[in-house]
Amino acid sequence: METAHPDALVFLLQLPDRLDPELTNDYISTLEARHDEIYSFGAKGVLMELEIDPEGLQHKLSLALMENDAIEQRMRAHGNVLNHGDLLTTERCQFIEDEFRSLLWKDIPNLMMPPFPPLKNRLLESRNRVGDFRFVRPYLNHQHVLLAVNGQHESVVIKVHDKRSVTDANEVENIYKEFWFLTHTLDHPHIIRCVSMLHSKRHVYVVLQYGGDIYMEQVLSTQPDHRLSRDDAVNCSAQVASALSYCHAQDVVQGQLSLRHVAVEIACNRHICRLVDFSMAAHVPNSSTRETLCGSLPCVAPETALEEPYLPKPADCWSLGVLFLETACGHGSLELSVRWRRGETIACAARRILEFFSQHGCHQEAMTIMGNVHDDIILACLESVLKPEPVRRAKASHMVGMVSARNIW
Repeated sequence: METAHPDALVFLLQLPDRLDPELTNDYISTLEARHDEIYSFGAKGVLMELEIDPEGLQHKLSLALMENDAIEQRMRAHGNVLNHGDLLTTERCQFIEDEFRSLLWKDIPNLMMPPFPPLKNRLLESRNRVGDFRFVRPYLNHQHVLLAVNGQHESVVIKVHDKRSVTDANEVENIYKEFWFLTHTLDHPHIIRCVSMLHSKRHVYVVLQYGGDIYMEQVLSTQPDHRLSRDDAVNCSAQVASALSYCHAQDVVQGQLSLRHVAVEIACNRHICRLVDFSMAAHVPNSSTRETLCGSLPCVAPETALEEPYLPKPADCWSLGVLFLETACGHGSLELSVRWRRGETIACAARRILEFFSQHGCHQEAMTIMGNVHDDIILACLESVLKPEPVRRAKASHMVGMVSARNIW
C-alpha cells in the first residue's frame, strides 16, 4: 500500500490470470468479482491502467476522484427521488445535471488541464458557422468533422464535439490532449497543427490546419492495383516516418496510425502527407507500457489487438510498416497475405498476423500477393519493422535513414 494522493490510498492488486487470449465470459466474470471485492473495502474507484511516474499517477487519481464525487452526488439525488417520491423537482434534477457538466467542463479543466479554453456563452453559433469560421461541408465523409473557411477565406478543418455526448472525464481529457499536443508540443511539417479551440455551452470546436481533401485510403482506391508508384509510396512513407520519428523523440505516441489518419494534399503532382487525429495519443517514456486498445485493422499492431501490456513506440512502428506495405504493394496486401476472415475478432486476426510474420520469406510474399512488387529498399524497410517481437523492430528514425540514404525522399 502506498500513499500517492492526500485524499486517496492506492492498493496495487494482482489481476486474475488471463483464462484465454480473448476476453471470455469466464474471465470477465472473474474480473467483475474482483472489482466487487475491491469496492467492498470502500474503494472509490478502480484504475485499470496506471501511470508509472508519480506525477502522472497523481493526475489520474485526481481526475478519477473528482469524477467519482460528481457521480455519487447524482446517484444520491436520483436515489432520493426513488425512495421518497418526487422530492426533487425537474428544476432540481436539471441543477444537479448542470453541476455535473460544470465539473466535467469547468472545474476539472481549470484545475488539471490549463490552458483549456474557457466557456464563451456569447460565442456565435449557427448551422452554418461558429465564431469567425463558416462551415463549407463535411470533411472526408466525417459527420462531425467539417471543412470551413475563416474571415480571410483560408481553409481549416473543425472537429465538433457535442458536450452532451461526453459522459466522463477521460473523454474530456482525450479532447484536451489532442488540442495540447497539436498546439503546444508537436510542430512538424507532416503533422497537422491545431489553430485554436472554441468552447461554447453545448460544443467544443477544435480548429485544425487544412491538410488536404483526401486521406491515404481514398488515394489508394483511385490508383491502378490500389497502390502508388514505387517512388510516390516511398516518398509518402518517408514523410509519415519523419513525422512519427519526431513524435517519438518528444516521447509522444500517435497510437492509431492508419491509412485513414494520413491526410493527403496533392501539389505539383506530388503527394504531401500529414498525420491527423491525435485523440488517442499519449506522452509515454521509452520504458512505459500501455494497455489501451486503439487502432484498427490492417495497421494495428498485433500486441495491441491482443489487449496485453505493450510498448507503444514499437506498436506505432508496426503500423508504419503496414502503411508502407499497403501504399507500395496494394491496399489489401496484408489481409490477402494473412487471410483473416471477415467478421472474426480483432484478436483472432492479430494471432494470424503474428503467425504469418513468423514464417521465412513472409515479407516478400506480402509484397507480391497483389501487385507482384519486387524492390530491395521496400523489402528492407518492411523486414526491419514488421517483426512479431516488438523489441526487435527498427525505430521510425531508422526507417527515415534507410529511405534518405537512397536519395528518394
